[in-house]
Amino acid sequence: MKPTIGLTTYHVNAHEHLNGRVRGMVDQNMLMSTMDYSECVKRAGGIPVAIPLIMDDDYIEAIVDKMDGFLFTGGSDIHPKHYDEELHKNIDHINTKRDMFELKLLKAVLKRDKPILGICRGCQLINVHFGGNLYQDIYSQLDTDLKHMSNILPRYEVSHKIKIVEDSSLYEAFGQKEIWVNSVHHQSLKKLGKGIKKIAWASDNIIEAIEHKGYKFVLGVQWHPEMMSKVHRKQLEVFKLLINKSI
Repeated sequence: MKPTIGLTTYHVNAHEHLNGRVRGMVDQNMLMSTMDYSECVKRAGGIPVAIPLIMDDDYIEAIVDKMDGFLFTGGSDIHPKHYDEELHKNIDHINTKRDMFELKLLKAVLKRDKPILGICRGCQLINVHFGGNLYQDIYSQLDTDLKHMSNILPRYEVSHKIKIVEDSSLYEAFGQKEIWVNSVHHQSLKKLGKGIKKIAWASDNIIEAIEHKGYKFVLGVQWHPEMMSKVHRKQLEVFKLLINKSI
């Protein structure tokens, strides 16, 4: 039987649509997700299930019980209060409801020790959960010549290389010590959380992947393999790894 993979979603408040919304009534909140995530889970051999943001504890426990694995997706910045910092002037969009929901969901998933893949925001969420923090804005807080927010390129296009630790789940996926990745983030991991291990980094030393060896499978990647996989097919291996660990 194919494993079911729960995907976190964008919770878009009604007021965020302003005058440009094309679905629903004026005062309706929306659940959204880019199809890249679901398509990659399907192509990797799993059944993708979008998870609505409903804060009830019974609901969260039921979701964790039903799913075989979890994908914490990309999206808005995590509020820095969750790692005891004030808002930086260059911080981007924040959705506090999504922060609270996903931190609660992540805690419940870890308690059941079910496989987890975090992408971009999801990677950062894992680090914050374990007591780590973030650079709230790479370009004002770090000295780097790399373009980590490469929104001038097609979503699948590569931006820079990363180095991969051989003794890691990421090396298990790619079988290479260096690969090209895309890059669409203005924040990055700073202090690592308890038990978190750095397993990949860019040439400017910005962390590009982490894992936690204390659980069955906890992997976080800073780039977006779901955006790359149709053109760079090897990127699907990240999702195959999640599926294989969820069987």
